[in-house]
Amino acid sequence: MPNLELTTSDAVSIHMFELKSGGGRDLLMLHGVARAGRTFSAFAAMLPEHFRISAIDFRGHGLSGRAGTRYHVTDYVHDAIAALQAIGRPTIVYGHSLGSLVAAAVAAQVPDMVLALVLEDPPSMFFWRNLEATNYHPTFVAMRQWAGRSDLSSQEIALQLRDVPMQPTADGRALKLGDVRDAVSLRFTASCVRQLDPNVIQTILEDDWQKGYDLDSIFKAIHCPTLLLRGNTALGGMLPADDADRLIGQLSDGTRIDFPTAGHLLHWQMRSEASLQTAAFLESL
Repeated sequence: MPNLELTTSDAVSIHMFELKSGGGRDLLMLHGVARAGRTFSAFAAMLPEHFRISAIDFRGHGLSGRAGTRYHVTDYVHDAIAALQAIGRPTIVYGHSLGSLVAAAVAAQVPDMVLALVLEDPPSMFFWRNLEATNYHPTFVAMRQWAGRSDLSSQEIALQLRDVPMQPTADGRALKLGDVRDAVSLRFTASCVRQLDPNVIQTILEDDWQKGYDLDSIFKAIHCPTLLLRGNTALGGMLPADDADRLIGQLSDGTRIDFPTAGHLLHWQMRSEASLQTAAFLESL
């Protein structure tokens, strides 16, 4: 299954591809907002060889089709279900950020399709209600401006993103995005933004992105083994400790690992340690 073009139940084209061609259990990887399935390429290479690892580009991202205004969290669930149907057997699902919200919803809605979950720093409802007070808000505003600009190179967009102003620090220092993201990370982000439908960001900034999505109810309905990876909110993590405590308590088989020295992009910032914990969890199943 090197590359597939899927069609969701609501008629959106989804690009699916293979990251590792092991002959054992299947693992499906779901990326976050404004990224693409290739964000997991290096991370997947560090996971056990016998897993067959696939990824998709969510609607409006990467090589997948556009979906008009259908970019709420619940809409992306159609994309993951189409991928699981293409795999055709119970699968482990790894999700980062948006992908973790979708992975959780899929495990709750179609439990027979999901063997286990790895949820990387899911954004809590509390975090999302306070988005404008975080550094993600100016970043999303900038991404909306440059989304879909395939006429510009990744380097040109990266230079624009580098100068996006962040919230002042506690001691009053003015920072830019380039002060908290390295040049390669910015370039990769820019390459994803070039392929991004601006409506994806529009939904986040001006609509109720999580409309119809209840994280607590979904977690209560998950019965498969689940690994919850949490970043430090002081460094950009999206899952406050109190929310993580509540969510892990709602799982019938949940394991939680905190990463105090990293923020939201654990598969990128903490690749070795996060892959080690993930691999050990996978081998425990």
